[in-house]
Amino acid sequence: MSSFEKEYYEADRFWEGESLSDAGNLLRIQRTTAFIPEDVKSLADIGCGNGIFLNYLHDKNPGLQLTGVDRSETALRFVKTSNLPGDIAAIPLSDHSVDCVSCLEVIEHLPVTVFDQALRELARVSKQYIIVSTPYSEVLEENHTQCPRCKSIFNADLHLRNFSVAEIENLLEPYGYHCVKHELLGERINYKGHYLFRKIFYPKQFRQWRSPICPICGYREAQAPLPTHPVVTESPVMAMNGVHRRRLLSYVCLLPKTVWPKEKEYYWILALYKKAL
Repeated sequence: MSSFEKEYYEADRFWEGESLSDAGNLLRIQRTTAFIPEDVKSLADIGCGNGIFLNYLHDKNPGLQLTGVDRSETALRFVKTSNLPGDIAAIPLSDHSVDCVSCLEVIEHLPVTVFDQALRELARVSKQYIIVSTPYSEVLEENHTQCPRCKSIFNADLHLRNFSVAEIENLLEPYGYHCVKHELLGERINYKGHYLFRKIFYPKQFRQWRSPICPICGYREAQAPLPTHPVVTESPVMAMNGVHRRRLLSYVCLLPKTVWPKEKEYYWILALYKKAL
């Protein structure tokens, strides 16, 4: 991991944005909690981030022995349960030390050099169960951003891979775990071809700067300077004409939407694995 990438994960802005005030995140955490088998007494959340899952679980089931592991010390400040710094490729826990290991919204960030080792570590630490969630069939390009300085293009969330149902079902087979069940979450209805439409007519949307720091060159966006020239405001007539044009455009755009075909998509996939006998 580069020093700039490490700074990315230490930015307060990165962790403060994820919370249970978002209905989709709340549903994901609730369903993940429901996936925990009844015989689980201890759980370690690897890549726990700001504790969005552990803190919820601690409040709902205080009898569980909970541990969070994350490489970001900034993120761990938000975690209410027992926690320690550590990397998923070398988890600082003993072999088979917890009943269940969870790894939520983490494996999509892993480069090829550590991916297999990370999965092996999850299997090593768990006694019996592993829970994994990740974005489902994500189009990585949809969330691309471009650094204004070095012009590097990367996924704004630093996602490096995507996962289908088949890939998730077979994810931990090489490490002695089989998939017990999986569930698709974050249902959304989109217009067919919407991504291609945006890519053709609004290509700049895929390059807007949306990152706390560039992991390649370390660029940070400084506060915009105050304008040194007089601010020109629209006259009432100009403003009214602009309103009429926007209304007309909204009506024109609305008409195709009434007949355009739609398709159902899901944002996350959640899976429970059990150690094979």
